[in-house]
Amino acid sequence: MRQLLVVFIGLLFFPVTIHAQDEIIPVDWKEVKKVADTNPQRIKDLVARMATNKPNTTMTWHERILAYYGQSFLMPFSDLSESRDLNDLLNEGKYEECLDGAKELLKKNPVNLDALFKAGAAISMMVEDSTKQYNVTVDDAHDYFMRMFLILSTIAHTGNGTEERPFSVTAVSDEYTFMRYYLDIWKIESQFLTNKQCDGFNLKETNDNYSRKQIFFDVSRVMEIERELFFK
Repeated sequence: MRQLLVVFIGLLFFPVTIHAQDEIIPVDWKEVKKVADTNPQRIKDLVARMATNKPNTTMTWHERILAYYGQSFLMPFSDLSESRDLNDLLNEGKYEECLDGAKELLKKNPVNLDALFKAGAAISMMVEDSTKQYNVTVDDAHDYFMRMFLILSTIAHTGNGTEERPFSVTAVSDEYTFMRYYLDIWKIESQFLTNKQCDGFNLKETNDNYSRKQIFFDVSRVMEIERELFFK
């Protein structure tokens, strides 16, 4: 499944070079929360624009960052948790159920990165399954993966992977999706948490997309969400 998805996604995505990002825009969490508290409709409108099947090239990177990270302040914490059930369905070959579940999550949160990936992956597997006929096409998978790519490229603009400028995420699963399907890095030696609320990884492999031996993610929002869930 991994090899098929890597090839399939690779045919859809544009080449990426993280080390050559034109602009780094760190997430200003205080400002994002302020907009979420005082003008949540602005975030909702931006999310709607970002969630279209075709990438919205009129949105600035600041708008995309406000949409994606701002959405985490508008959602119930339970809806922001990782989609473990979808992962089980995908691994068990229950592709239609996985797709239906992903669609339900995307109704609640149109920029749920994990749900977008699971939807595209489920359709990809259905397209490749010659034993059964499904009412899906490669174009359907393309739409989900392109929406996923837009979010991944938004994450890429928030940092450069160093501890000083980590990439920002709102879910643990986003770290792995970003490394695997944006950087094409699969081999990890170890993982550790820094005192700067960063999730760090020692990497076993590097490539032209990412050449450093370590990569860091700002997980301050992830930890905030987990604390709220734990003490709810």
